[in-house]
Amino acid sequence: MTTQPRLSAEPQPAADLVRSVHVIGRDEEDPAEPWEQPASSDELTELSTRRFERLPHRPANLGEVPEGALDDLRPVLGDLRLDQLFIIPRTTRMVGATAGAHWVVTPTEVLAVGSDRLAVWINDDDGPRIRATIPFSEVVAVSDRTILLYSRLELVGRDASVVVRYNTVGRPEIRSLIEPVRAVATPVAASTAPGTGADPDSLPHKWMALTRSGDVQPVGTVTMVVAPGELDSPKPILHSGMTVLTDRELIVATDPTPDVRMAQYGFDLLIVARERLLGLAGNDASLRVIVDAGPGRLELETSAHPSVVDAAVRVLGPIVGTR
Repeated sequence: MTTQPRLSAEPQPAADLVRSVHVIGRDEEDPAEPWEQPASSDELTELSTRRFERLPHRPANLGEVPEGALDDLRPVLGDLRLDQLFIIPRTTRMVGATAGAHWVVTPTEVLAVGSDRLAVWINDDDGPRIRATIPFSEVVAVSDRTILLYSRLELVGRDASVVVRYNTVGRPEIRSLIEPVRAVATPVAASTAPGTGADPDSLPHKWMALTRSGDVQPVGTVTMVVAPGELDSPKPILHSGMTVLTDRELIVATDPTPDVRMAQYGFDLLIVARERLLGLAGNDASLRVIVDAGPGRLELETSAHPSVVDAAVRVLGPIVGTR
């Protein structure tokens, strides 16, 4: 199914465009950062061991927090509890296209979420250890996508993004950690005709359960309109899924893999505060979300199955922008 571009709100002049953000997906290159260095054979052997300290986690005690991290983070975020930290141990990951792919070493990272802003600390002696910080109020969108064995969390700001990569075993913990970022969204009262969208309880179990989860309802029970894509296929379809509009957020949830053995695991998410939404557009396997970046607008483009794009624009397009 193919849809032509269609906006649910009047597009603003091109001069108002702050920037466009393409949400990197499963089959796309996620390039190395300046602080990531080529991995040696010894490092690949050392860092491949399957031990707890090699996996991302919330620290159970101060001994698990990298030395110097709290000293650097507290002047930026204030006092921090252990449950406000997420540690990503030194690890390796593959970057580059298939033909030129290579391994790099990523230093130990700490994602810290304070009372009104978050920061990323990196154990790097060659540069500043606080690599990024952003107030909750300046987060325009949140994306969490699967890239091979890793998740790529991107907190999209008006002028720049904060990117954190981590092993997918830590996905439930990190999504719980960033709930305060999402909680600042102000509910939007909008009039929606009864029966708009699909009944969440009619969806296949995986997707029905998602509508009841903290991924869709981080602050508890919310009103929602569900626009499902093609969900009844006996085999998973890459980037198929659904779009959910709640009184707080627009949530695009898609399947991260077409592998039937892995289909039950996880969802890729794109989350935008409802109060920032200006419009939706769709074209083939690409969904565009137009967002108020104050001042100006920002366009988010994410891969989605054509059935997801069609449903989002057709069902939710007329609602977006209605107050």
